[in-house]
Amino acid sequence: MAFWMKRKKNPHQDSLRHIVGQRLKYATERDPNTSVESVIGRRGSVNITADGKLKVVCGTEVFSTDADSVRAAVLMSLEGAVLSGYDETAGRERTVVVYFQYYRKV
Repeated sequence: MAFWMKRKKNPHQDSLRHIVGQRLKYATERDPNTSVESVIGRRGSVNITADGKLKVVCGTEVFSTDADSVRAAVLMSLEGAVLSGYDETAGRERTVVVYFQYYRKV
């Protein structure tokens, strides 16, 4: 690797910039055993706190993980994103899909 090609700490940083600060319609989680998707929160937001935690809050804290270790990807429709990581709220590895209230930048 050449010296001018600086490696990012988290390759998902570009996706996180698009996700953070968005207002949410709802957040869902799919059960890996039964493949049933259930709504875990409505009307919330995605933010990064001062201590480097990514939090999805819908009235209560739905998903909380370290912002440096989260895997994030924006949906192809740009209507939401997939967030994966160790959830400190539930104490296990989780994948949460968040759907934005307004996904178009006007």
